[in-house]
Amino acid sequence: MELPLVVGVDGSGPSLAAVDWAVDEAARHGLPLRLVHASLWERYEGAVPSGSTERPSEQVLAEYVVGSAAERARLRGPEVKVSGDILPEDAATALLEAGDDAAAVVIGSRGRGELKGLLLGSVGLAVAGRARCPVIVVRGDTAGLSGAHGRILLGAGGPGTGGEAARFAVREARVRGCVLDVVRAWRSPARGPA
Repeated sequence: MELPLVVGVDGSGPSLAAVDWAVDEAARHGLPLRLVHASLWERYEGAVPSGSTERPSEQVLAEYVVGSAAERARLRGPEVKVSGDILPEDAATALLEAGDDAAAVVIGSRGRGELKGLLLGSVGLAVAGRARCPVIVVRGDTAGLSGAHGRILLGAGGPGTGGEAARFAVREARVRGCVLDVVRAWRSPARGPA
């Protein structure tokens, strides 16, 4: 069974750009797509009275966010298998847990609650820093959204590290038919020749 691409969705423009990018990536690799929305509405709305047919507003919003993202994904890539989940967690925890069984996690550069000037929101930083799988942050540039960048850049770590990152980068360069650049940075000792 192929692991899915997991996409964090919250209804924001950046999360919808992430959905678009992920649909194209899923089609490119023949992977299923799993849309994940984190919502703690149960904790804040209180218990729904028994016998009530009315759904809490946050539940309706969460269902709308996932449903509209799924419809967008199906329209963009009808051949891609799409599923959606609303997880009762904070966003970072939900995406980290979903990433444990994912080919990669795809997120927008910032969500609904983030300050516009930030390069990456707090959820994105938490997920990128702690995920056990590759994390793709979709920034929204035209070439990136269309998959038209001519290069994949891999930051190489020390010996014995980065094997998964290297495999991911090689696979992406191969499927995209583009150049793979590898960069290694180090510090020169303060004393002695450089």
